[in-house]
Amino acid sequence: MLIPIIGYTVMYVFLTIGHGAPSVFTPWLNISLESYYAVNRLLLAPSLFIAWLTATGVIWLLAGSQEVEPDFGKLLSSIGLAISISMCAGLLHDLPMSFLSAIGVLDARQHEADMNSDTVWRTLLWIAYGIYFLLILIHFPIAVKTATGMGGLRSRLTGWTGFIIFQLIFLVFNR
Repeated sequence: MLIPIIGYTVMYVFLTIGHGAPSVFTPWLNISLESYYAVNRLLLAPSLFIAWLTATGVIWLLAGSQEVEPDFGKLLSSIGLAISISMCAGLLHDLPMSFLSAIGVLDARQHEADMNSDTVWRTLLWIAYGIYFLLILIHFPIAVKTATGMGGLRSRLTGWTGFIIFQLIFLVFNR
């Protein structure tokens, strides 16, 4: 989990240096657009940890209700690995873009607007997050199956439920 935590924290540092601000989507939290990325540097690690822990807890409860006795530590590490690997797809877009904003090659605010309109930047963003979504849909069930021994359909449904919980919590704090 350190890779996405460090990578996305650095991204928010770069966006703060580049004077970035959300342009289309209003953040769910009542934080001014001007200071949103600066504040998010501090929210990222705790929100990612809370989302990871809660998703794992839900998966653990669901697995336990299906006559499986999962080891919480093994499940936590498996889900953490699934999240880490999958989030690297988004970092492939987000980290270079934010770095280029910090050094003045890109205008962070204009790039944010470009990602939300019909441009090549939006296409690249959707490709990166499409890969993230595909990897999550693959990795969460594998993590559940590995940690619990549950069968195919049950591990997929349980893993995808955990992913929904993870993503909802993460989105509240990071968008």
